[in-house]
Amino acid sequence: MSPARPIALCYRCEDRDAGDVYYRIVPSGLLAIHGLLRREGFDSRLFNFSGRSWADVRAALAGLKPMLVGVSHFTYNHAASVRLYQTVRRACPGAVVVGGGMQPTFLDELLLTRIPELDLAVRGEGEGPVLELARRLAAGSRDFAAVPGLSLRAGGGLVRTPDAEPWPDLDALHGPERWDALDGVRADEQPGFLVTSRGCPGRCTFCCTPAFWGRQLRRRSAAAVVDEMDMLRRRFGVTYFGIRDDSFTADRAHVLEFCRRLRERGLGVLWNCQSRVNLMDEELAVAMRQAGCDQIQFGVESASPRILERLDKAVRPEHIPRTLRACRTAGVRTSAYFITGVPGQTAADLELDQALFREHGLQDGIVSPLCYYPGTALFAEAAAAGAANPEIFLQGKPEALQVRRDAAAVRDYRELVAFIEMARPRNAFTETELRNHLGRTGECLSALLEWGRFAEGHGRRRQALMAYQDIVRRWPGSAWGYRAVADMLNGLGRKWDFRDWEAAATLAARGERVQPPPPPRVWDHGLGNNRR
Repeated sequence: MSPARPIALCYRCEDRDAGDVYYRIVPSGLLAIHGLLRREGFDSRLFNFSGRSWADVRAALAGLKPMLVGVSHFTYNHAASVRLYQTVRRACPGAVVVGGGMQPTFLDELLLTRIPELDLAVRGEGEGPVLELARRLAAGSRDFAAVPGLSLRAGGGLVRTPDAEPWPDLDALHGPERWDALDGVRADEQPGFLVTSRGCPGRCTFCCTPAFWGRQLRRRSAAAVVDEMDMLRRRFGVTYFGIRDDSFTADRAHVLEFCRRLRERGLGVLWNCQSRVNLMDEELAVAMRQAGCDQIQFGVESASPRILERLDKAVRPEHIPRTLRACRTAGVRTSAYFITGVPGQTAADLELDQALFREHGLQDGIVSPLCYYPGTALFAEAAAAGAANPEIFLQGKPEALQVRRDAAAVRDYRELVAFIEMARPRNAFTETELRNHLGRTGECLSALLEWGRFAEGHGRRRQALMAYQDIVRRWPGSAWGYRAVADMLNGLGRKWDFRDWEAAATLAARGERVQPPPPPRVWDHGLGNNRR
């Protein structure tokens, strides 16, 4: 390691959000910077301070005495980030304090004016700027004027250095070293979330991804992603991954290669992803299902042509049912993101959203009110018209970001949420569909598992056990078959058998060789005693 003093990279969500895994996990960009610094020989430590006392935060930082402290700062954790800056300055008076993320990128002048504890703002991707800062500090220099991608105070005003170039090799940012020297990062949560690309070709008015990451899609190689999944499985026992790319299926050939490699490796993991409804077809859905994909979350936002145009989604309404049908045929569960509170949105527009559940088999959905965020076309348009100003991003109040807060917008949000809750169980796959999925996908692991769960839920335990044992036989390195048998036995009170199968599942989850336990005997519901 470098003889230079340590570097602390920090994140904290708001206390109100500490119970939500999607808010409390560390942003992927911060984890990538941490791994790069460690690979380059710096003693980087990554702290997730979410939910911890501020006394604990101060003690951890004061004891480390870092030369550089970076804070991951977004709109949703603004108040916590500001307090982090203040805490860092008191605990580490000699450290250079840097903010990165959406807020420092798009509100650099405002933050540097309002937050005296903040020394520098990193604009856009942080790997290059933070690495160069670390090198200069290690060399004893505090001259940052030539470091690309920074905003800093100088001469009584703000100076922006030229934009940094995007990091050229995304594969290099995902090595195993980024999982070392972590504090407060939960091994049962963080490793299950992957990002395999940066950038998005979309131009949605409410999203700042194109402004931050660019509209040019940059991907990690399919081989490197599968290697990382294998490493995370062996190191942390991860058996289910959430791929959080904005549009995972934007490059069809790349997704097909990823699915092929994942099948060939035989990892036996399951995963979900996000995408757009105009970037999907049945062949792709089948390939993804065969590789373990069990759900896709689509950025539908609305089924109304008028609202889609207002949000500049660049999709046609007919894309939505076609994609839902393709996924349902392949056995991939579907969920959709919806937006309410769009100016001019009517009950007729929302009725079209509900029709996706009633008529086209959509299985789940998440509803959000339309909100302003820095770096979006939506906010720029409102600011130019005098309808909004950047002060809303400094309040730390989610409701302040909403475009509409009138009674009708609140009602529309609540009614759509309630409708989805009611519709969700009605659109589960039928027995006929599940049987068709087995044939369509060649009885892949995910289809067998879902068939077994269906059979078990209907009291047909012997059918379920046959499906689970088929998984164990065909994918001996996968934990899913062992765990399904263990869960069944546990539910039947068969503790002696459960322990053996649960132990086998734990070994398989970490890629270790497993000797399957003796097959248990079970009876269907109502056909005798389930105890030996």
